[in-house]
Amino acid sequence: MSQTATIITVAYAVAVVIGGAVALAVWRSTTRPLDEDRTPAWSRRESTWLVVVVLALFALLMGTIFYTPYGESAGPRKQVVRVTGVQFAWAVDAPDGIVTGRPVEFLVTSTDVNHGFGVYDPSGTLLFQAQVVPGRTQKLVHTFAKPGAYTVLCLEFCGVKHHLMKTSFEVRPA
Repeated sequence: MSQTATIITVAYAVAVVIGGAVALAVWRSTTRPLDEDRTPAWSRRESTWLVVVVLALFALLMGTIFYTPYGESAGPRKQVVRVTGVQFAWAVDAPDGIVTGRPVEFLVTSTDVNHGFGVYDPSGTLLFQAQVVPGRTQKLVHTFAKPGAYTVLCLEFCGVKHHLMKTSFEVRPA
């Protein structure tokens, strides 16, 4: 199991324990009759629970935020592939070719309308996809494990010839 998966699992387990404790406290508070007005005590408890929950959520955020796949995650050995979507074609520019085992940074743009950039492995399984909008560059990082011909399809209806928006690229062994 990866470090990220472990951290997320622990974070969710902590959230479940805290949620269970809150649910138990609420359930217990509703099973007892209130003999006197205890509003000030409840007000303090609510404030305490608010602080506890906010601190727990902040701790979960700090424990997981640095493991999200944003920013420069391809590393120094990355392979850069520029992809441009136009109605109704993909232009894939991989100047040095793509090899297995090294991160590939796809820089995907559109020149006209929204497109859906989807990459399929040789067996036809969708590996990853992204929404591509005109005027923005979408960065995707993926490391290919197996060599072969990978297919790129448009996953966003972009016009009458949308079904023709298909290309492929070759990944060779390292």
